[in-house]
Amino acid sequence: MNNTSEKLIQISMRTFSEMGYYGTSLNNIANELGIKKASLYNYFNSKDELYEQCIERCMNKGMKLIESIDTQPHNAHEELLKFFQEYIYDSEYLVKFYIQLSFAPSNFKQMILENNKKLAIVFNSKLVDIHKNSEFNVNRDDFILFINMFVYGWLYRRSFIQNNVTPDKIIKEFDQHIKILTNQSNADNS
Repeated sequence: MNNTSEKLIQISMRTFSEMGYYGTSLNNIANELGIKKASLYNYFNSKDELYEQCIERCMNKGMKLIESIDTQPHNAHEELLKFFQEYIYDSEYLVKFYIQLSFAPSNFKQMILENNKKLAIVFNSKLVDIHKNSEFNVNRDDFILFINMFVYGWLYRRSFIQNNVTPDKIIKEFDQHIKILTNQSNADNS
């Protein structure tokens, strides 16, 4: 992809993330890119094709981050923290774009569902491996549920808050939740 195409995708994702599919016009995107609307059609045939490329980019980025999680026992906690920071905090417009997919036109629903299913399978597989390779004091299903609730909760929280939440706050809150969960688990085992 050439530099203009790349910039077009980035601007489009940010615009779609802020205004949604229906609130975004090709004129908005062309103006921000500094070209005429007609020139957009040199890169994409339609708004739908552009949106589809943005969905693929968002899902591929998410998959790449999930696949990069190292599940070895020596660093499970650090890997999860790194993932949370990169997935939730470092990619603000991707988070907002991902949440906006809930309101995507119906012709994209199947594509979105299939991609979400792939993401969930790989992510949950990573969590199973992390749990198996680490010494958590909570059963596997509760661990997976907790981590998923944390991630989805922060995805929504991050997409709707107006001020910036620092990565330190995310990490501190995650640490607090892990301690609560493991302490509760220890109390249950006593």
